Amino acid sequence: MKTRVTIESLTQELDEARELAARVDQPSAMTAATIAKGKLHGLMVERKESGQPGDFAGLQSANEVLALVKAELGDETAALLAAALERREASEPLPGDACDATPRDPDAALN
Repeated sequence: MKTRVTIESLTQELDEARELAARVDQPSAMTAATIAKGKLHGLMVERKESGQPGDFAGLQSANEVLALVKAELGDETAALLAAALERREASEPLPGDACDATPRDPDAALN
């Protein structure tokens, strides 16, 4: 008999595995089951860096960085980065922030 594997069935198995790990006092197994469940449900995303060291070294402005991000990662990612940069420029610096609060021209050289 062929068993159908679903998100619900896998979630149930992970819940059972976590409960067993708790009963036998295996906290690392409990944590592993919790992490697996989070990944299964899309709550935890593994990220990896792409590109080579120095890919951004020759860029002189925020617009050049955004253009490269757009080419490499797409419009949505570039738009998110642009929005984050705008919010950062509009906000007050955090205590101990190494960056000054001076608004920057996107075409100005990066320092």
